[in-house]
Amino acid sequence: MDKRKYLILLFFMAMIHSAKAQLSALQVADSVSTDLYNAGNWKQLIAYGNQSIATGVDFTGLRLRVAYANFITGDYKHALKQYNKVLAKDPYNITARYYAYYCNKYLADDLHATYNLSYLDKETLHKDGINTPIFTDINAETGIKQNDDINRNNAFYSRVGIGNRIGWRLQLEQSAAYFDQGIFKLYDVTDRRRTTTTTLHLADQQKEYYAKLSFAVNQNMAIIGSYHYLNTKFDNITYNSNLGLIGLKYTGTYIDAQADVNFGRLDAEPLEQYNAKLTYYPFGNFNLYTISRASVKELNSDRNFIFDQTIGFKLIKNTWLESSVALGNLDDYLDADGLYVYNGIDNTTFKCGEAAYYQLNNNVQLQLNYFYERKSDAYQSLKYDQNSVTVGIVWKF
Repeated sequence: MDKRKYLILLFFMAMIHSAKAQLSALQVADSVSTDLYNAGNWKQLIAYGNQSIATGVDFTGLRLRVAYANFITGDYKHALKQYNKVLAKDPYNITARYYAYYCNKYLADDLHATYNLSYLDKETLHKDGINTPIFTDINAETGIKQNDDINRNNAFYSRVGIGNRIGWRLQLEQSAAYFDQGIFKLYDVTDRRRTTTTTLHLADQQKEYYAKLSFAVNQNMAIIGSYHYLNTKFDNITYNSNLGLIGLKYTGTYIDAQADVNFGRLDAEPLEQYNAKLTYYPFGNFNLYTISRASVKELNSDRNFIFDQTIGFKLIKNTWLESSVALGNLDDYLDADGLYVYNGIDNTTFKCGEAAYYQLNNNVQLQLNYFYERKSDAYQSLKYDQNSVTVGIVWKF
């Protein structure tokens, strides 16, 4: 046998040996992972499965078992990672779609939850009692903003909203809001004999309409867009403001990232705001999470940088707390995808607060928010404190 034929023979023998070794490794991984799955040894299964996959032993059954182990231990982010790997090869894997739906639901991502439902047949949905209503939720909030400026009345804010599913990949949120505050403006009046100071009583009133569309591109990407109309009446002048937003959101394993831009005219002034937001889930759920948002706001040729940081955690069963702080010039700042607009008469220079969320049952969530704000009087050289308390409710169908 010549040297060339001998090398070819050795190559094929090595290939056969490698294939046998690989088959043996797959059989061992399948057997061990099945035993761990049946015994409910979830942590051992996760460790063993991740190690096997890292060494190249990778197949659908193994990933599904590891995903379920992550799911049952509450690590929904890592469970989604495994399910998405399965779905990348087999988009119609019913098991992966079914649990990916619940993972997204428990992570409050209703858009991608329903996106996964689009791959399931009606019989499966009906059998498991999964509800797919046209209207997804209704929500409402109302609150008072109390201050220690003698030239300002307390402010009141109320909002009602509704969400609905237009399609498996498309959702619409709408809300209407109303703001009202009495303003006292001091000014001098001079006649022929003397100058006197007079107080002018003004009303700052605002009606708002907000709409937001979210479209799921795939398992990880979504496009968002919003429109906010504001009708503001102050000092016998009416402003009609129109604001828009367009953005892209990516959902990852530990971190969700979003980049968006607000644009339009607010109180007759051009406004642009560029935002970048990161949400971090160290445990793959809402037991602990942080939300960091950086914004660059350009208003009437003035540029300001705002940083907003939120830390939330699960306090006890069904109860979550959030602490937040916002640093920077918040004059005409847009928050929460353009839902909240800080365009009051007086500028806010600092804001911090605490929020509590209580899950009453599978459908109802109650909210209580407190915020402290440091503000600057628009007509006098003084600063004052404002304390806001808001209560809210979200009813999901």
